Amino acid sequence: MNSPGERPRHSRLSPHREAEILAETLGLLEEVGYEGLAMPAVAKRARCSTATIYRQWHGKPGLVMAALRSHSQLAEPSDLDTGTLRGDLVAVMEQIAHVAESEMTLLAALAHASMRDEALAETMREQLSAPAGSPLDRAIDRAVARQEISVDASVRRYCHHVFLSIPLAKHLAEGTFPDRDYLVGFVDTVLVPVLSHR
Repeated sequence: MNSPGERPRHSRLSPHREAEILAETLGLLEEVGYEGLAMPAVAKRARCSTATIYRQWHGKPGLVMAALRSHSQLAEPSDLDTGTLRGDLVAVMEQIAHVAESEMTLLAALAHASMRDEALAETMREQLSAPAGSPLDRAIDRAVARQEISVDASVRRYCHHVFLSIPLAKHLAEGTFPDRDYLVGFVDTVLVPVLSHR
């Protein structure tokens, strides 16, 4: 029981209820886009209060990123240790190849919206870009530990940027998202040679 003058304590959402709200958010987001997404509309569709949404995700950027991460391997690919740099990189790329085209389209729309919304841009950097790139960093760390390669900070930085941008760049240049063969070719012709050069 709350003491006099103490704010009432709010119970945390159950994993099932959180998943329901995120699924409804993603569905609405695909219909109206990021800029058209309104918290009251999400609350109505998910049968909850706007206060619940703000308490759990602190606003639209956090809610949208949570919704995307809950349904996309692109947000945080699994970290697989295959024993070689190439094998690790291919394993990460194969996961990206299985991401649905609808999610890629949504990610492209969010990237565009983030150019005009700094709160969204910051949330994407914190919750999407860093987690998505971490398997690449760990693959490089393992290859360095095996003395397979030796890289400096600048090479890591550029590879990280290219890795994150390749799905959208392929769509921009050719109108299609990358499949497995394209991504494996990217590993063999760009990532492995660049990382092995030094």
